[in-house]
Amino acid sequence: MIRLALVGPGRWGRILVEAVQGLSEDVVFTRAVARSPAKAADWAARHGIALTDDLDAVLADPEVDAVVLATPHSQHAQQIARVAAAGKDLFCEKPVALTLAEARAALAAVEAAGIVFLPGHIRRHLPAFAEMARRVAAGELGRLLHAEGNMSSDVRVGEVYTPEMWRLAPGESPAGGLAAAGIHVIDLMIHLMGPVATLSALSARLVHEIDHDDTTTLMMRFASGATGTVGTQTATAREFRLQVFGARGWLELRGQNQLTWAPVEGPRTRLTWPAVSMERQELEAFARAIRTRTCHPIPMREVLGGIAVFEAVPAALAKASSVSVPSE
Repeated sequence: MIRLALVGPGRWGRILVEAVQGLSEDVVFTRAVARSPAKAADWAARHGIALTDDLDAVLADPEVDAVVLATPHSQHAQQIARVAAAGKDLFCEKPVALTLAEARAALAAVEAAGIVFLPGHIRRHLPAFAEMARRVAAGELGRLLHAEGNMSSDVRVGEVYTPEMWRLAPGESPAGGLAAAGIHVIDLMIHLMGPVATLSALSARLVHEIDHDDTTTLMMRFASGATGTVGTQTATAREFRLQVFGARGWLELRGQNQLTWAPVEGPRTRLTWPAVSMERQELEAFARAIRTRTCHPIPMREVLGGIAVFEAVPAALAKASSVSVPSE
């Protein structure tokens, strides 16, 4: 059993814990670090977790095998460096940093320490996506032409987000749902399509009363010449889909477990997998990597590629230009 320490027992950190605590034979959370321990005391006690505000004490504890970061994005780079220096294996929620320079420095520290590192790109662990990636890599779609995806939900204050949440702090969530949702689609596209060469972006606040965009769209060209679009809305019904078009047909992943193949010639087929806990899947994958001392199969270059796109979006928004369409 791999013993984990959670840093950041907020909304998402608690979701990670509750996905495995008492359910998994591979991992268990034994410690947690909170900036304000009193706010998480009852929850930690219910789950048998010792709570502290001292990260250094946790990093020095030989009874802790690995650390899970579920903290604000702006804290990741510095915390990754501290965990790496302590020699603890590390899971870090995405994005691993807010800038490419920070991400490079953090991942260099990880490599120098020789620790197992897993970024929280949770949808990589879906069996349906694994099959999608296998078919793309095998060339079943032929020359890849275009990818499009959307990850959306309703996070209006009082429903999912609350005014005191760090996700609403300036700089933590640029371009609306990009950091919380859109980056998942970007990560999967980079894995399937390769690195992004150029992008443009549009983002607006049409519904939210808070200072948080609810409608964001990216338009990308990959280094291969293929194109891609990513949409993320934060004031609508929940949606996740990823579709890849090739010269021989297209594949669409919808939700967590449904994959449709539409060839240019022949009938369409749909495959469905049983529902899984993505959170449990990724934490147990982390545990397996720790036990076998193998790196997780998310290449560092793909992690950095996703951060490069993430960092480029605000610059693209600042330079956005449009062409007026004449009225009839």
